[in-house]
Amino acid sequence: MPNLKSAALAASLALGLAGVAQAADLRLSAPAAGDQVPTRLSANPDTRATATLDRTPVAVSWALDPAANLAERPEAFVQQSREYWLDADEAQLRRGIGLPTTAEAALIRISPHGGNRSRLSVDDLVIRNGGVELNGRAATQSLVDETALRAAGMDVPEGTVIARLAPAAGKGRLELAVPAASGSYLIHVFEPTSTAVLSLTAARDTVLAGQPLRISAALQGAKALTASGLLTAPDGYSQPFALQLQADGSWQADVVPDAAHARGPGLWEVHAFTSGGTSRAPVQRDARTAFALSRPSARLDGTVASTADAGRGGLSLAVGIEAASASRYQLAGVLYGTAADGTRRPAAYAQSAGWLDAGNGRLTLSFDRSTLEAAKLTAPYELRDLRLSDQADLGLIERRARAVELR
Repeated sequence: MPNLKSAALAASLALGLAGVAQAADLRLSAPAAGDQVPTRLSANPDTRATATLDRTPVAVSWALDPAANLAERPEAFVQQSREYWLDADEAQLRRGIGLPTTAEAALIRISPHGGNRSRLSVDDLVIRNGGVELNGRAATQSLVDETALRAAGMDVPEGTVIARLAPAAGKGRLELAVPAASGSYLIHVFEPTSTAVLSLTAARDTVLAGQPLRISAALQGAKALTASGLLTAPDGYSQPFALQLQADGSWQADVVPDAAHARGPGLWEVHAFTSGGTSRAPVQRDARTAFALSRPSARLDGTVASTADAGRGGLSLAVGIEAASASRYQLAGVLYGTAADGTRRPAAYAQSAGWLDAGNGRLTLSFDRSTLEAAKLTAPYELRDLRLSDQADLGLIERRARAVELR
């Protein structure tokens, strides 16, 4: 019986692939909302990144678990924050710097920077709350120095200390003073038990140079009165942006990263800074997330040529690519097949990479017979999650959730 089932499946697979072979010339489906598609191409002016690339073509594929629930497009990552940062110089710390808190037992990290090599102890700290002033020993439950932090695996600057505030310090409009402060410091306040949480989201994990990226920020547990943002490129370039208040109390911006800094691998960072609350219960929060900026050096030209090898029982899809720059490009996609109940299930994943000169060319995704048979799925097939990348800078150029139907 198993042999009969296998033979029936093989016959069904062969018949399905034969049908695909007859409809050899196909077109990519129209882009859907959420797809990343270049509208114009931009040649990479720096050819040094491609000079050492291997030009040997490579193609691989492997079977997938048909029961796996694969995301058609990446979900936006939401970064949540109960913390904020402040820069302080010695004059500010000597007289006292305001630290708004919404919960007791906040963690305060003090790190010397800007060439400052000073070291602080618990006896150097003073915490004020209203008219009450506490010395460091009364105001803190514990203080951990740089040696202990590094032993725990934290990469902290020399001289860093972290103090956990005691219940006696309270919450609200606290003030940190270091009468013997010398030089500049970075102050980090983290409130692990606070209900005031800033959520920050970049709508995409990758954006093309010249296209906007939507940034959203929302403060739960308090009302945000002000909000601002900053993009930081891998080369150190900073780009401020304005967040606009929305009807639901959240903040939003559509930001176009400066294309002049779309060079090479590395992630851009999104920083959001909010403050709000009330005069008695002030809130300050900072959050950051990241995204990749890709140069649109190529794009899918919309053509697909499918072939099925009757002898070997495999399927190949040659996808047309228009390139503005010569480089080594990579194509990847997931082939879905039809299960016995008529639903589409993931059958196999394929990748192909090769050198393409500027102009029009093709990369081919190949699914061999054993890979297709392992999934126990048949035609109609569909190519999903089709991605085009430039291996010169590892940039994801184009991504389509639904690419082409194979009937």
